[in-house]
Amino acid sequence: MSGRDASDARRLLHGGGTESGVLVAYRTVGADLLAAGDSLLTEALTTWTDFVRRQHGSVFVESIDSEAPEAETDVVARDVFLDTLAFDFAVARLLRSFEGAFGLSISEPDPTATTDAFSVSFDAVHERVADELSPSVLADAGFDRLGVSDFTRVDPTALGDAYERAVSRSARLALGEYYTPFGVASLALPERTAAASATVLDPGCGAGVFLVAAIEVKREAMKSDESTDYPPADAVARLTDSVFGIDLNPVAVRSAKLAYALALTPLLSDPEFPTADTQELSIPVAFGDALALTDDVPRLDGAAFAPTVDVVVGNPPWLTWDRLDGEVKSRWRERYVDELNLLPTRGPNSLLGYANDDLSVPFAWVCLHRYLRRGGQAGFVLKRDHLTGPAGRLFRQLRVGDRRLRVDAVEDFADLDPFGTQVGADAAVYRFTADVDADESPFPIPMRVWQRRSDSLAVFASESAIGESLTTTETTLLPVDPDDPAGTWVREDAEQGVLGACDYEIRHGVKDDAKAVFGLDRSQLSCLEPDHVYPYLKSRHIVKYGLFGYDLQLVPMRQAIEDNEDELAAETPETYAYLRAHRDELMARSSTWFDEGPFYTLFGLGPYTWADYKVVWCRLGFKPHFVVVSTVDDPELGEKSVVPGDHCMFLATDDGEEAHYLCALLNSAPYQRCLLDVASSGKSSLSKTLVSQLSLPRYTGTDRQRRLARLSKRAHDIVPQHTNVSKRAYNRTEIPPLAAVQADIDRVVESILADGANENS
Repeated sequence: MSGRDASDARRLLHGGGTESGVLVAYRTVGADLLAAGDSLLTEALTTWTDFVRRQHGSVFVESIDSEAPEAETDVVARDVFLDTLAFDFAVARLLRSFEGAFGLSISEPDPTATTDAFSVSFDAVHERVADELSPSVLADAGFDRLGVSDFTRVDPTALGDAYERAVSRSARLALGEYYTPFGVASLALPERTAAASATVLDPGCGAGVFLVAAIEVKREAMKSDESTDYPPADAVARLTDSVFGIDLNPVAVRSAKLAYALALTPLLSDPEFPTADTQELSIPVAFGDALALTDDVPRLDGAAFAPTVDVVVGNPPWLTWDRLDGEVKSRWRERYVDELNLLPTRGPNSLLGYANDDLSVPFAWVCLHRYLRRGGQAGFVLKRDHLTGPAGRLFRQLRVGDRRLRVDAVEDFADLDPFGTQVGADAAVYRFTADVDADESPFPIPMRVWQRRSDSLAVFASESAIGESLTTTETTLLPVDPDDPAGTWVREDAEQGVLGACDYEIRHGVKDDAKAVFGLDRSQLSCLEPDHVYPYLKSRHIVKYGLFGYDLQLVPMRQAIEDNEDELAAETPETYAYLRAHRDELMARSSTWFDEGPFYTLFGLGPYTWADYKVVWCRLGFKPHFVVVSTVDDPELGEKSVVPGDHCMFLATDDGEEAHYLCALLNSAPYQRCLLDVASSGKSSLSKTLVSQLSLPRYTGTDRQRRLARLSKRAHDIVPQHTNVSKRAYNRTEIPPLAAVQADIDRVVESILADGANENS
């Protein structure tokens, strides 16, 4: 926010910003009181711990063994409790000082007093700890010396940053708390937010950054509205009647109230704003469960709070299903799963929470269902990975029950880390309009891709800072498969770069036209030397990044039409005798491909067949599944090269990095979409002719090529862990780790193609 200082907020909350400040003193005193068995703090810790476990599952351990390697990631309830309460204490003191500076009384200052979930109020705990604090600590913190000018300088969006400094990263990750930079929140606001009459809700408001962004937009719109005069008191009333927040963390609610109040200071400090000793400022941020899955129903001013609004915004909690309490899981299923069609697939693995499902999209969808008016708009910060893979299918269906959504814009922040190092997943902003016409096509979807400038760091403190520190590429999103709009979406500008020069020779698998002779079962191995028996691939064996077994095949030569009959008879007489016994069948093969060479000659066989690595796919039908193969350690044959069969095509190389780079390219969303677009409906839809149209630049070891190779290797490590089922069952199974890797591959390939980069330079 223009003219605001983030350092002031941190200084005030941390008592000068040093480790000797008020937060450290509070933690120390609180720990001492708990160690001494203080009844009030002990009861508060128990109540708070039970509450968190009910909302987030078993996120705590009892204690940390400092010698254990996992100690850094363990979350101890007592430590998080003290960190959280220390921060809340500082926020509570700031709110009290704010009231004194502006002559106001802020309604419901202690969120724990509005619910039955806490038998002990946080303010009561704060009074107990404050009694033991050194007077000099509070004096040095300077809460009582703050005036109007101090608060008007403070950036209200810095409270989220201050909370992250006060509470450990492991605790925040366990609770799914990721505070959004102000610039990203501003980009998420739909256009309708600025309308004077538009109501806005953030149902998981955290420290209130989206509320502050909405207030800023509305306040600026009122200032520039020449048709209507908004005196400061009227402007404050209009804002507090139109911008709402809910959160299930009472500390977040108190922080959001302070941020909200700070966002109003340009109006509250206006000389025309009326003053009164008992004037109450009702800030509409409610403590409670926005989804009504627990007993903690949102309340505001003593009444149930469930507004119906024009705009819903926010950064939904990035929690996973496995962290939830069992009763909460049951209520999810009972109340929302069927009604809102939260299961994008059916079958044994379709139940919400089958694996490690991300709940951010279900949370957003339920909030749209509960709070958004017909025809309303929404803006959410969600994972960028929702654009690709099975994990994002619910999102890409663009339906909330019987309500259809349109994605008005996507702001793509892939690889930019707007959350810093706090979150591993890439983020994007999605803006929606609800209740669009059923006949309206959702595509193309406008997309803006943000990228670093070469000479500056990415700055997300404001929308203008984002624009100054980053560059953009304008593009659109399209489905990989036009007949499946909820399937993977791909950048249109990336797809345009898929067709081009193929720097590799595409090879045909081994063709024999005598499966009864060359195809073997294990019972025949005792009658043949193992020298010429190899693992052999058919279409049924191939999935993306993996194999479902292999057959055994007799390959009695190293190269087509090779005259090795004398050598074969001398070195492997049993194999030669077996072939001689089938000579008539082999000589009766009708194809002219077998007219030259020995009677057992094969086609599609050469040095490339024996390359150290091969990228293999099935050429028949349309299954664009590519896999890297090398050797197989067979229990009876030992380590043998894998031979692609007649229904296969492949690229050969002796470099494993190169093979995995090619496999990642071919399995990426842009290449998959292009293959679908140009493939014929004929028998050989993934033929040499078709794949040769794809741009497959020679591997030269650039950074992005090496990254693709690493990701492909990771995918090949994941798939074998899931092939202990039938292939049909495998195809119906979502594998979240594999989907995450695929999303990374898609993103890297999109960046290469969209940049038009010459990876050989």
